[in-house]
Amino acid sequence: MANNGKFAAIDQGVISLANFLAAILISRYVSPTELGIYVIGFLAIFLIRAVQNGIIVQPLNTFGAVKSDQDFKSYFSAMVIHQVILSIVTSVSAAILGTVLIFLGNENIGPAIFVLWFSFMTWQMQEFLRRAFYTRGEVAKAIWISITANFVRLSLILLLSSQSQISGRTGLNAIGWGSLFATLVGVSLARHYFTKHVQNLRETWQENWQFGRWILGASVADWMVVDLYPIMVAGMISIAATGIYQALQNLVAPIHVLLRAVDTFATPILAKIFDQSGFEKVNKNLILIYLISGVPVVILLVVVILFTPQLLLLISGETYLPYADGIYVMAVFYFFIYVNRPLQIAFRAIREGKQIFLANILAAISMFSIGFVIINRWGHYGAMGGQALNAIIISLVLLIAWCRYAHSERFVKADV
Repeated sequence: MANNGKFAAIDQGVISLANFLAAILISRYVSPTELGIYVIGFLAIFLIRAVQNGIIVQPLNTFGAVKSDQDFKSYFSAMVIHQVILSIVTSVSAAILGTVLIFLGNENIGPAIFVLWFSFMTWQMQEFLRRAFYTRGEVAKAIWISITANFVRLSLILLLSSQSQISGRTGLNAIGWGSLFATLVGVSLARHYFTKHVQNLRETWQENWQFGRWILGASVADWMVVDLYPIMVAGMISIAATGIYQALQNLVAPIHVLLRAVDTFATPILAKIFDQSGFEKVNKNLILIYLISGVPVVILLVVVILFTPQLLLLISGETYLPYADGIYVMAVFYFFIYVNRPLQIAFRAIREGKQIFLANILAAISMFSIGFVIINRWGHYGAMGGQALNAIIISLVLLIAWCRYAHSERFVKADV
């Protein structure tokens, strides 16, 4: 677990650092409106990631982790076909939606959605291959996918910036090109996973859907309660307001290095632990995850709160200094993300997706009621406040659900 954790931290460090640097470069060279376009496109990729997470990735993590080598190859080869179909469907959907918006006269969002057809196709494929390596404990290979994708992406952004051709849309296109090269690297590294003896596609889908439908609902709901707020700000206030939101989020973005590392490598490991040792062992490892991850999260939040103006000036220039006080709300939001993310991992590992779905649905109800009111009143500050409220709701629901599940497991064990 420690060895995989080391490689996972490196992998997620590469991804999060690249996202961080890309956001900084774009924020320095474009207007808040163009930065807002980039953020909206980036969040659209997160929506596709949520769909992929439920239909493809989490079933792969959970079921693939406990299969024998030969069974995994058959399962993986079937999953590749499912992933290609999903990539094509989402890519074509982006092209059609973008074309319709352009036809209707939307000169900002329409072109941004249209160019996402390329990123939707290539990003999903490289992400699928990267997560397959996590599933089989070959996390070191996943690092090469991340390095390739982000080296190409950042190189393109720097090149375009030097030629004064950088924009929100070209920043999104750079993601697609980086993912294309990363996919080629991933296919080469994963060639030993492929086999002609493909598991029955219909049976594979049924097995995955039985479990993944709850994760799909929870992932999409999670996207809504976390990532839809900046898009709502763009629609209700302005696209520039979304750019302001992103500038503040950049300060706490390093937390994603830790949380995503835990998410990607801990899910298959906890799934194995649950199969082999039961719930109590999973619970002990969950406590360990909180203890290890809590220290850097708290330290980072304290440092950011104390030095927000200086960090904003260093990272994004003077443009966003008037909005520095928004970091207090952003810090509350990220603290409660830290509280609920490990719980979501643990619930997925024990094949209990309903609790995650319920928690996110309750947060979504809050978003579509309280969220609209506070965005209308406080703009991007209201969006951050709404996100913080959602994170608190999810944390409370999952904590209560986990304690109840633990109590019932102990009761059953004592009765036996």
